[in-house]
Amino acid sequence: MNTSPRKRAGRYGCTTVWMPALPWRIFTQSSSSISPTRIVTKGRKPLSFLLLHECVKCLHQREFMISLNYQSKLGGDPMLIKNAKVFINGRYLDVDVKFADGIITAVGKDLVDDEVIDAGGNYLFPGMVDTHIHGAAFCEYGDGVEAVKKIAAALPEHGVTSFLATPLVKQNDVEFTQQTFRNIRTAKKEGYVGADIFGIFPYMPYRNRSIAYYPDHVPPTPEHTLMMCDGDLSDVKMIYCAPELPGAMEWISWINAQGIVPMVAYSEGTTEQMYEAADRGARIVDHFYNGLPTMDHHNSGSTVGLLLDDRYYLQMTCDGIHVAKPFIDLALRLKTAKKIIPVSDSSKFMGMPEGEYKMGDRTVILKDGSVRDPNGKLVTGAHAYDENMRTMKAMGYSMEDLGTMFSENAARCFDLKDRGKIEVGRRADLVIMDSELNVVETFILGESVYKA
Repeated sequence: MNTSPRKRAGRYGCTTVWMPALPWRIFTQSSSSISPTRIVTKGRKPLSFLLLHECVKCLHQREFMISLNYQSKLGGDPMLIKNAKVFINGRYLDVDVKFADGIITAVGKDLVDDEVIDAGGNYLFPGMVDTHIHGAAFCEYGDGVEAVKKIAAALPEHGVTSFLATPLVKQNDVEFTQQTFRNIRTAKKEGYVGADIFGIFPYMPYRNRSIAYYPDHVPPTPEHTLMMCDGDLSDVKMIYCAPELPGAMEWISWINAQGIVPMVAYSEGTTEQMYEAADRGARIVDHFYNGLPTMDHHNSGSTVGLLLDDRYYLQMTCDGIHVAKPFIDLALRLKTAKKIIPVSDSSKFMGMPEGEYKMGDRTVILKDGSVRDPNGKLVTGAHAYDENMRTMKAMGYSMEDLGTMFSENAARCFDLKDRGKIEVGRRADLVIMDSELNVVETFILGESVYKA
């Protein structure tokens, strides 16, 4: 095993230290035992400084502790990925991908560069975008700024390069909820190494009491939304409600006018109400099937209306637990792969050992990849994004459909023009995966942030 560091000079005079063939554990807080080394640029073009803590090798665990704080795009010399099956617009192409200064600069055959990454015939996807994740690394967003950074740092290992922070809004604790928003915004402002928080998806209590597991249920109003979001909607990307609640239709029109995507969730409304919600701007369903009633052929129901209306994207937790395969098949048959957005719906329990845990005031049990209450009711997810992708592969779904659903749909739904697709001008957020869809290497803004 080659464990010696490899250095290369960056384009603007900074030095990148690579640690091949070793797992990286990224810490976002400094340690008194690690002396900081400041690397500044010397070249013609200004670049934000990197604060690089000296790498300390743990001989027994073969790990490096590294803390990097960046304040703008990373970059370095132009680099070229060759020998990959590159996923672009629903197909796998035999092309090279070149990037520099954090941006994809060329896609084509027989490209040339001094710094070449041989993908070994593996798959190359756009960096994954997880739009529904409540936590990771035994952290939640309400635990503090450093907890938010740890969540972000845990995701590149699973191919995720961007995500929507999804904090659970506590109706009975407004100050805690507002502080949670401040935690996320402060982490984003301070900078960290990890997946990019491209927005917030506050898990509001705008639910139908008869369908929702959560204890809080209130009708949506602009005043309530602004209060819970700490008076700032600028980074809020989507919010759900049950359209049949009092005032919900007017709220959907209002939230759409703010540039926020209205969602449907935890609803026992009619098919006609789903259509009206779409007329007013709703276009995503929060983890489809789980927050909706069982289909009944005597009643039109929200589930049928959402399946039949082509305007809706369906968020689904495809971990083999939340939704059974025949129901995934049904959604794919009616919607096609271009309208399915897989999500992790992951929680702080992702990667944790089985056992009994506390989740707020509740006791939950983590077993066989699911988090349930003592009565066996499913509470939340514990699988990582790439695990769900492998699960769907094992179910027999095509690699073309998997690439579309897991790597391109979220960016398309949110009209993200700077990521979510491998094309010139977009962020060099990339993930190499092997034939079994295990993550080999993850790049964020052109920098390798995880290597298996």
